[in-house]
Amino acid sequence: MSSRDHNLTIILKFKYMKISLTPLFIVIACLFSINNQAQNSVTPADLEPLLGEWTGSLTYVDYSSNKPYTMPANLTVSQGKSEHQVSLMYTYPNEPKANSKGKIKISDQGKKLNNEMIVSREVLPDGSVQVTTSYKGKDNNKEAMIKGVYVLGKAICVIRKEVKYDNSENWLKRNEYTFER
Repeated sequence: MSSRDHNLTIILKFKYMKISLTPLFIVIACLFSINNQAQNSVTPADLEPLLGEWTGSLTYVDYSSNKPYTMPANLTVSQGKSEHQVSLMYTYPNEPKANSKGKIKISDQGKKLNNEMIVSREVLPDGSVQVTTSYKGKDNNKEAMIKGVYVLGKAICVIRKEVKYDNSENWLKRNEYTFER
């Protein structure tokens, strides 16, 4: 075999390998994409640890003074109308007239929480799950990106709203419920 034939054989083998490896790389890329999408979804099992009684506080930034205010708050979480929903009953020991209801609802495919697109889901070292949602909306009559952060665990429950106004680079913590048991 001449040197030219040998070189041609090597080139053909390389081209064949390149062509045959392309589908492998496509499959690997798809698997990473599927895995990433699965990580950004929530299941009813993520809500189960919340059921029961919680004690904690609500901290919010007052719109008029722009200063944080913290008050005691309690939370009762019960099963909602389906496995994809839990009902929230907020009670405020010092301000019972402010008591309110809420819910956490997962879309059927688990891609949305309370109709907000889930942008991340992370299992924390203590086993709780942190879910972050994001949507475009208004806060204090200003256009903003609004982020919801939910920490769902057996011993801790955090529900936080963060806001970034269109003309700003900084996120403002608008309010945060922090509960423990």
